[in-house]
Amino acid sequence: MLIHTKQLIILVCSSIQKSQSNVLTKSSISSLQLQNYNGMAPPPPLCPFNTRTLSFSPLSKTLREDISSDIREQMKALKDELRGEMTMIRQECKADINALKKELSPQLQALSNTQREAANTQCEMRRSLSDMSDRVVTLEKSHQALFDKHEKLSEKYMDLENRSRRQNLRIVGISEDAEGGHPSRFVADLLQQILGAENFDAPPMIDRAHRTLAPKPRAGEQKILQLSREKGKLFYKGSPVHIFPDITPEVGRLRAAFNPVKAKLRAAGVPYSLYFPARLAITVKGSRHMFTGPQAAETFARNIAPTEEENN
Repeated sequence: MLIHTKQLIILVCSSIQKSQSNVLTKSSISSLQLQNYNGMAPPPPLCPFNTRTLSFSPLSKTLREDISSDIREQMKALKDELRGEMTMIRQECKADINALKKELSPQLQALSNTQREAANTQCEMRRSLSDMSDRVVTLEKSHQALFDKHEKLSEKYMDLENRSRRQNLRIVGISEDAEGGHPSRFVADLLQQILGAENFDAPPMIDRAHRTLAPKPRAGEQKILQLSREKGKLFYKGSPVHIFPDITPEVGRLRAAFNPVKAKLRAAGVPYSLYFPARLAITVKGSRHMFTGPQAAETFARNIAPTEEENN
């Protein structure tokens, strides 16, 4: 910009000098001749800022027009140059932006694809979780129904199996091969020996076979159990013998759970009874209390045992 300004001043000065040279040649030739005649030195070159020269209106108008024309030409040239430089800068910026866009385009595309895949995976997982939740709810309902059905079938199975064994007795403590070749006759003789033959009207009938539509056997089981309880300890040839009702292992475990409670009740002198399949009845002051679980029976026995001991 400084170079253009210097060029503009030089052009303006040259224009002024050109105009003043025209003035000297036409209007002031007589004064120059007079000065030379008088032996004086010629005047110095006129500068653009000579007020005497600029005071002439025709010259000032021409000078202004020349200066304005030069200024317009220089401004036009400067404008063209600036426009060219701006166009070049714009093109360079555009090229840089396109290059950066071209460089980042694959990365942006990869990120977009990754985001799209993540969104699709999230949708699939949400759908799968919803389906799994519905299936779990359905399975829980089905499991609960099957569990209830299993409980009912287990109770029915236990009842049926124990009904099939209600006439069975279990004798523990007999040595092996003592029955010989006739176990039914041996057991009948054994019961009469250890329980007393006078307590039986006829020898007990022992039936080891289970037949369909068989006639109802005579009720001798309860009598045998009652006699075994009344006799207390039973012996056969010096060996202790125990008689128990024949029940399933499941019922046996249920009944065995009441053993600690029964021990406390016996120690406190509280009467009790154990009913099929595993129900404990405790009689206190003429009132009977039934329990199906050992925890409740244990709590009840703990509360009444001290009172019964004090009363005794």
